[in-house]
Amino acid sequence: MWTFRDLISHFFTHKDFLPAAQQLPGTLFTPLHLAVSAMCVALIAVCSYCVRNKGTDGLRRIYGTLWAAVTVLEAVKIIWETCTGAQVEMNLTGNLPLYPCSIFMYAMPFAVWGKGWVRRAACGYVCSLGFLGGAINFVYPVNVLSNYSCISFAGMHTLFYHGVLVFCAVTMLVTGYHRYTGIRRWWELLVPAVPALIVSVAANIVNFSRIDSDYMFFKLESFFFAPIGAATPDWLSVVLVYGIYLLIHALPYIPSYVANRRRSKG
Repeated sequence: MWTFRDLISHFFTHKDFLPAAQQLPGTLFTPLHLAVSAMCVALIAVCSYCVRNKGTDGLRRIYGTLWAAVTVLEAVKIIWETCTGAQVEMNLTGNLPLYPCSIFMYAMPFAVWGKGWVRRAACGYVCSLGFLGGAINFVYPVNVLSNYSCISFAGMHTLFYHGVLVFCAVTMLVTGYHRYTGIRRWWELLVPAVPALIVSVAANIVNFSRIDSDYMFFKLESFFFAPIGAATPDWLSVVLVYGIYLLIHALPYIPSYVANRRRSKG
């Protein structure tokens, strides 16, 4: 079993050169991982409380800074994973930023500096699919902590990235920067899904190219989705996943739509 000093000295070591996960403190759901995650949750809560009274301009500065930080770190992580493994090559089936949580990097500038429906669509993604994906990957970072300790570059990166996503969603809702209200027409339920729909075009071009990947899970070949993907043709998997994404984005806004419809009829 490695010591904490070993983790620090191998902070930037690629998984190809690390021992098995059982020998690493801080892998998925070990005491060290749970302790670090608890500290991160506390930090998110404290930071969210501290910015609760910030005005729109103050929040924009915070969000813009965090967006720049996670975007730069994502690029650094991709380069690091490409150049530091046993073979110097980019894993195109897994390292391209085309996951549901990756949309944050593309949508956040519009949430910060956009206006009108553009800003609403970007904030809608952050506060629906982004919030859900960030929370799941923060609590259960199986992709990374199955091979790395949380005390590593890869481990800290995933906690920071998804922690930022959760922080942005929570503070948008707490401060009123974005609300699940004001939905009067059925098509407004689709607006939060626009960023994901745009990125899905690139994801599926890659998925059905020679790379044969499963970005944004459209082929249902990853994790616990695999049995579903094995039992359905690709076209049906794509249709099902699009339906799920539309539903995830719309769900938080449906109560507002229903309430406004009732008022208009009342």
